[in-house]
This record gives sequence, C-alpha cells and structure tokens, in this order.
Amino acid sequence: MKKRILAALAACAVAVSSLTFTGCTVTSSNYNAMQDYDFSSIDLVQLEGPQDGDTIAIFDTDLGEFRAVLYDQYCPKTVAAFVERANAGEYDNNSIYTIIKDTYFLSGGFTDDDGKYVGRKDDSEALEHEYNVNLWPFKGALVGYCDLPGYSDRRYIVCDNDDTITQEQIDELKKTITEAENRTDVEKANLNNLFDKFMEVGGVFGMAGYVTVFGQTYEGLDVIEKITARQSDENTYRPLEDIYVKSVTISTYSSEESTAE
Repeated sequence: MKKRILAALAACAVAVSSLTFTGCTVTSSNYNAMQDYDFSSIDLVQLEGPQDGDTIAIFDTDLGEFRAVLYDQYCPKTVAAFVERANAGEYDNNSIYTIIKDTYFLSGGFTDDDGKYVGRKDDSEALEHEYNVNLWPFKGALVGYCDLPGYSDRRYIVCDNDDTITQEQIDELKKTITEAENRTDVEKANLNNLFDKFMEVGGVFGMAGYVTVFGQTYEGLDVIEKITARQSDENTYRPLEDIYVKSVTISTYSSEESTAE
C-alpha cells in the first residue's frame, strides 16, 4: 500500500520533478522520506509563524527584503551551516542564478567577484538531508540543494508555488490515503489536512520528501513572487536580467520589534 501512496505522490510531482537545475533535478533520488514518516503526529510549524527568540534570516535582494525563521530544532546541521556561512558573508552579493518561473529560485552557490554563479566548484561539504515530518516545501520555504541526491550544500532554494498541481490530483491522492489499510484514522486525517494546506497556502509539492526544508518565510512573500516572476532562459533557467541577494543577515525574532516596524 505504501507503494500505491508513493505512486500517487509521484503523479502529483511529475511536473516539478521534470524541471532541471542546469542539467540536474531536485527529485532525482529514488528515495522519498515520506515512506518512512510517522504521520500519527504532525506539527505544521511553518503555518504558525516565528516565536520570540527564534533564529531568523533577513534576505536583502535587489527586489526587496524577505525574512525567514530557521528550524534548528529539526535540522540542526543544515541550519548551523547556513548560519555560519551567512555570518561569514558568503551569501552576500550572490546572484540568483536559477528561476523556475513562478515556482522557485536558487542562490547561494560559489560566485565570481561580481557575484555571478561560476558553476560547481566544490560547493562546500555536502550534508545529508535532515528530513522531518513537520517541515514541508510550502510557499516561502527555504530548502537545501545539492547536485548529489540526498544531500545539500551551501546552495538553497526558495519556494514560491507550483500551480500545476490540481485539486483533482489532490483529491485522488486523498482517496488513495483513505483506502490505505496500513494507515490509522489519525494518520489519514493528518495526511488529508497536509494536502489541504498545500492547496490553501501553496508550495512546491513535488519536492516533498526529497529535500531538507530548514526555514520558512514569514514576511516578504511578495518579494519572492517578484523574483520568480522574472523571465529566465528556457534552457539554463538563468534570469535574463541579473538579480542579486545583497546580504543575508542572521538575527533573533522579537514580536515587539516586528510590531513596531
């Protein structure tokens, strides 16, 4: 029955998994972590927003600023590496060098003196993905990326929304889940709620179970939309006009400061 569920997931993901990063696919691994998830308890923390004291990343781009909370409690190695690189200025003046229109963008790779991506040049030590049932590639999610399936390096993806996934596909997936004999009623309810949330808030469903989700944008989703709306080369997916992440600043969330702003 798990195979039936994963087959249904794959059908929904086909549009995304066929999209490439200059020759590589984000879902090229044969392994999907969802087959091992315990769905009896899911806490969709990304929909709750940041709490006082949470670590956040502030992205200043050519098209505006967006802010994301980082989930070091769920993926400590990925977050620690991201924070270390951000604090060292490694993400400053980096080009956004891949845009899948209205779906996601990619940045954080090694660049030349002008901040333009120079291709893979030992994109830092690869970390094994830190999968977690509580974290999903919703709209605004920060996702680790690497050419090697099952790993992430210094590069990161920011999700917008894959609108090729239809309500009909989600309904079919929910039907498959409901008929699964090896799932409890609690698991089925949690899965159905998860799929409903994807349709409600958006995201890149096809990445689910393939990647490390390590952060969630809570402010500036409109900036992400502006970036992914830009035109890119139909073969390389590189933006036709340069867009830069001018800086990534690590800070601590404060509800008082947020309200004051």
